[in-house]
This record gives sequence, C-alpha cells and structure tokens, in this order.
Amino acid sequence: MGKKFKRILLIALLMLLLFFVVLIGTNMFLKNKVESFTNKSLPKNISATYDDLSLHLLDGTLTYKNVSVALKNKSNDSVHTYVSAAQVIVEDLSYWDYLFNKQIHIEDIKLKSPSITYHKDKLITSSDTSQHKAFIALGKPLLVDELSIDNANILFFASSQEDTLLHVPNITVEIDDILVNNNTLKKRMPVKFGDYQAKADSIFLKVGSFETLAIEKFVLNDNNARVNNIRLATKYNKHTYDRKLQRERDHFNVFLQKLDINQIKFGFKNRKFFATSPKIELDSIDATIYRNKLIADDPTIKPLYSKMLRELPIDITIDTVAIKNSALTYQEKVKQEQPPGTIYFDNFNATINNLSNTYPKGTKTTISSQSRFMKAAPLQTDWAFDVNSLQDNFTFKAELGVLPASNMNTFTKPNLLIELEGETDKTYFSIYGNHSQSTIDMRIDYKSFKVNLLRENGRKKDKLLSGLINLFVKKDSGSTSGKFNEGKATVTPDRTKSFFNYLWLNISAGLKKCLL
Repeated sequence: MGKKFKRILLIALLMLLLFFVVLIGTNMFLKNKVESFTNKSLPKNISATYDDLSLHLLDGTLTYKNVSVALKNKSNDSVHTYVSAAQVIVEDLSYWDYLFNKQIHIEDIKLKSPSITYHKDKLITSSDTSQHKAFIALGKPLLVDELSIDNANILFFASSQEDTLLHVPNITVEIDDILVNNNTLKKRMPVKFGDYQAKADSIFLKVGSFETLAIEKFVLNDNNARVNNIRLATKYNKHTYDRKLQRERDHFNVFLQKLDINQIKFGFKNRKFFATSPKIELDSIDATIYRNKLIADDPTIKPLYSKMLRELPIDITIDTVAIKNSALTYQEKVKQEQPPGTIYFDNFNATINNLSNTYPKGTKTTISSQSRFMKAAPLQTDWAFDVNSLQDNFTFKAELGVLPASNMNTFTKPNLLIELEGETDKTYFSIYGNHSQSTIDMRIDYKSFKVNLLRENGRKKDKLLSGLINLFVKKDSGSTSGKFNEGKATVTPDRTKSFFNYLWLNISAGLKKCLL
C-alpha cells in the first residue's frame, strides 16, 4: 500500500468522521431547537409533553412518541381540551426552504391514534374583543403537503362524562396543501388548505335537550359527502317525554337511509360563515312525529320559514334539494281518553329549489312535492316564498285526487269525535298569504258526504246532533261528476303556531265554505 493511497484513505476516513460529527451535532442542534420550540414557544395556555423525540437528519423526519397536549383557559388553569397521540411523525422537513426560503416546508405529518377530549362547561370565552389577533405568532410560514390523521377518537362533553355532545370513534382524515402563517392565524378559519377527505364508521351527536343524531357511516371525498343510516330521535319514549315537558313539543323518530351532499364549499366571508352546495339528495326518509296537545302551549312567536332562513347567522346557498322514496306519519293527541289521531303521507318525493338566504330579492324558494295522502289519494303541492320579503309573502297550491272520506277517520275520530262518510273526487286549493293574513280559494268535487258526531267515548254515534249538522252539509257538489263547489275565505294566523297550523286554518276555512 503506497503512501499516497494511505493518505487518501486517511483523508476519506477523516471526512467520514467529520460528516458523522457534523451529522450528530446538527441532529442535536436541531433537536434542541425543536424541543425549545415545543417547550417555550407555545402560548402559556397550551402545554405539551412527550416521552421521546427522535430526528433523522438525512430524510428530515421528526418522530414524537406518546404526545399529550392540554389547552387551558387564558383566565385560569382549568383545562378544557386534551389531545393525545401514540405517535406524531413529521416527514421530509425541507432544510433548503427553512434556510433559504424562510419557510417551514413539510412533506407529510402523520398523527397515529390521536384522541381529542373537550369539556364545554370548562371553557371560558375570552373577554378580548379583538377580532384580528392571532392566538400564536409564527416566525416562518408553515406549509404541509399532506396531513393524515389515522384512527382518531373525538369526544365532546357538555357538563359531565355522562352528557356526551359528540362522539366520533375511529375517524380517518387527510388534508392536502396546508398553509398557516401570521395572516391566516388572524382569520376565523386560521388555515388555508386544498383537497380533503374523511371517513368514520359512526357519529353520535346531541342536537338538543331531548334529541340525538346517530350516523352509521360517513365518507367525505373530493368535496362530496355521503352519509348512511341517519337516525334523529327523541331519547325518551312518548310517555316519559310527556311527563318531562312543560310546554308542548314534537317527539321525533326519523330515519334517513342515505344523504348525499355534492360539491361542498365552506369558509368565512367578511368573518361570516358560508356553506354552499349545488345539490343535496335525501333518499328514503321514514319519519314519525308525535305531539301531545294536552300539554301547555308554547306561547313563543313562530316565524315563517322565509324569516327563519333570512335571519340565519350563516350564509347558506343550496341550489337543489331532492327528497325521494319517503314517508311521513304525523300523530296528534287531543283527548286524554282517546289515542292520538294520525295523518299519513307515503310515496313522498319533493324538489326544493333555491334554498338560500344569499339570492337577490325576487328569487323565490320553491318546493314541489308528490305523495300519496292517507294511503289513498295522490297529492301534488307547490309552495313558493321569497326569503327577502319582509312581509313573508308566500303561495301554496295543492291538487288532491280521489279520497274516501272514511280514510280521514284515523285523525277525525280520536281528535274531533267526528266520523266522515262519502268521497272527494278532486280537490284544488290555492293560498296566497303573508305573516299576518292569507286568502284561500278552494274547489272540491265530492259525493255522498256525511258527518257523524260521536259521543265522548268515541264509539257511539250521537244521532240527534249528527242529524242536525247534516241538515247544513251539502251532500254532493252537484248532480253530475265534475261539478265543483267553490269557496273563498280569509284567515288570520295564530303566530304562536307553526306554518302548518296556518295551512290547516286555511284548509279548514275553505272546507267550511265549500261544504256548508
């Protein structure tokens, strides 16, 4: 071995040794920097711990093990949110961008089996009214090509661990092209991002004091969402629910087989949240709604739907909502000794256009539906209103096919102690109204119509009163089929009742004009 070769080998070994010394030194330096940032640069109300931190300099990968983060109130040391993860992996940290482009550029961040637990009752909202102050200052912009969250568990509590607001087990999320800088941190949505996707096996959500929402499967991909087997239900049975209520309120049992939301867009504009979709489809709703009218009335004013949309705290723009293959059962209990009266709609299909509070004045929200009423009569309705009309102007038109009057007895017998006979061949009505008054025009073709008043037990007919009232009821609309009785009436709504009560007042007034 010549001296020259030995010299070259020695230089090579020294360079290799120097490389490893520099590598180890740089590794330790950067690791100390990361640890310093984690321990010292976070806001005082955020504390973070971890069992181990490793840094692989060659591929720029940071790995945290058993990470725990606690978020406290700024005004006290009460912790309202806990976040933990088995591993947090930061892959391919670009040293070039860090040193020369003055930005932190990361190819991938992976959170393995994270858990988020939030206690709503422990959160104290800051009294700082500044709307544009960032909660943390970044020395350099942060860019992340991909953030993946695997097998996460999300738990939100209201006041105790027995009062669950939200539970999402085993959720997986992926978000691309994330940007966080001091400008984004001042916004309501403190981050910009590109494509995103998520999926979860189940979701539980408390939606009110008495109702819960359960979802079996949720998939979000390419701005499109599909949700399967959704159930909105009152968490008590009807008897227990009635005993808990101080004011009358609907009891719900609603099942939706499939929900599709297309091309979702959301965010903030002028610090106001907005959400848009060109189309939402609801397939196979089976809804049963029950109300006990023996409980005290709720005296609060019930706005019409146009006003409710107009005064939403968010901007919503949905071009079309399609409802398919659905059914609705409405039950109303009026008399203590009688079962609730029932109204049925099945084979229900509807299209809602311009469901929005962002369209210009004059653009109407329209709702067109086709269904079978009381398991017999085809029913077509067309409803329209302008969200921007401060008078809440609306029109509601309907066309009802052949209906045996006896089919209405499931509602009229227990609730009104009235038994009906005869048949309506065709019924048309149009309602034109606003929040203070409406007018109904009704045309009805019917035959052999008879009203039987029942005694209090609901089983026996009061022959005397039935005979008297039928003296005032027109038995037929005319001598030949196709002859219509016509009636017109003006109605003032009870503003403590819903729009559908307003609708019923109109129909009732129109029937009186046509039949008596």
